[in-house]
Amino acid sequence: MEVRFENMICLWDDKIPTMFLEFMNLLTLAMNEEQLRASVKDFAEKNELDKFFLYGFGSHHFYLHQRYTSDPEMVMQNRVLSVHF
Repeated sequence: MEVRFENMICLWDDKIPTMFLEFMNLLTLAMNEEQLRASVKDFAEKNELDKFFLYGFGSHHFYLHQRYTSDPEMVMQNRVLSVHF
């Protein structure tokens, strides 16, 4: 598994830095796709991941985009990161 940082994050809320760092640790510790999927689901249920980020899975990767805090329906165009498995 390979984590690729593709863009910077915007710190529009005080919760973002800590949440993002915890999420990065989770991503780097995942050993396979199944563990990654389970970890992301669990993290999203316990944190406000959906509030600040849009994420999902492709056939061979996980992606993460940042949402605008002023309008959470809007998503920044460039990905923050991807994880390839």
